[in-house]
Amino acid sequence: MKAITHTQDLALPFQPFANATSRVNEWRGRCLDSFTRAEAAVTECLIALAEVEGKGQQVRLPHLVGQRLDALAQAVAAGGPFEAEGTGASLALERFRVHDSFRNMLCHGVGKVTLDPQGTWTLVLRLAALRSRRLSRDTLALTEAEAEQLQAEVGRASKGLCSRLGQVRAHVAQRSKQCAAAP
Repeated sequence: MKAITHTQDLALPFQPFANATSRVNEWRGRCLDSFTRAEAAVTECLIALAEVEGKGQQVRLPHLVGQRLDALAQAVAAGGPFEAEGTGASLALERFRVHDSFRNMLCHGVGKVTLDPQGTWTLVLRLAALRSRRLSRDTLALTEAEAEQLQAEVGRASKGLCSRLGQVRAHVAQRSKQCAAAP
């Protein structure tokens, strides 16, 4: 008789793990969709602001997403060139930016799915990053319920930001038409 059973000796059924992994990947995809929709709205808004004659020259159009979020925040912030047009957008942008570290973990973290006896999954994400020329390791563990709640929060923040930025673009377009029509 063996006093210790090695894990490789256990033959657990594969299908519950396959199902859980599929559910995790679907969840991850829904989260990414929320992020990419907001990031597209930020890019479109920056372009619209940059095309405004005069003060549009002050708007930066950087390549990286985080830098674009920063550039938009500066453009619509108090004292920024589009402060008046960006009323409400700054707050929506702040609410969205709360999830920056989660976005990074979601996109770049290596995941491992575990199951409890009821088949509920837990996702453990591990991220190795370089910060100040040093290796930094971060870990995020989410139960299925926590993950669903987080997805809902990201979705609301994304929709709110997309809506506000659509309003900013519409306001800028309307002002541009008025300026073009003025003698």
